[in-house]
Amino acid sequence: MKTLQDLIIAAKCRKGAAAGTTKKGAYWLACEPIKIRCFGGDGIGQSSPDLTNSLKLRHFRDGDVQTTVEFSSWHQNYGGRSASYVGVPEIAVCETIEEVIVALKSCGTEVSAYSDKMEDNLIEKLTALGLPASAPAPDEEIN
Repeated sequence: MKTLQDLIIAAKCRKGAAAGTTKKGAYWLACEPIKIRCFGGDGIGQSSPDLTNSLKLRHFRDGDVQTTVEFSSWHQNYGGRSASYVGVPEIAVCETIEEVIVALKSCGTEVSAYSDKMEDNLIEKLTALGLPASAPAPDEEIN
């Protein structure tokens, strides 16, 4: 089975203008950022900020692949959007979406990175890249 990293490389996404630049260099995204959790308020007036977590699959100019979670916050009173990033390298070696979900749930961050409510979205985006939902069940007979 191929890892997510293998599928990102096979997608040949490094075309056109780079999606962004970090201190490591320019990168392209294998797909649009995948929303993995939305919570908080609406970010207007006295409500709490609108919080969104996204999985970003980055392929750098030098060939490196990084899987990161972006923690994004928006509130009109604070003048816009702010974001922080946490690398989750174990996602790159996952061979199924089930393994990606386990890695996201195990992500050692203060705030939970993933919500099961976003599972359909995650499955749709990662299946489009070619990652299978899960391995065969342990008690299935394979002919």
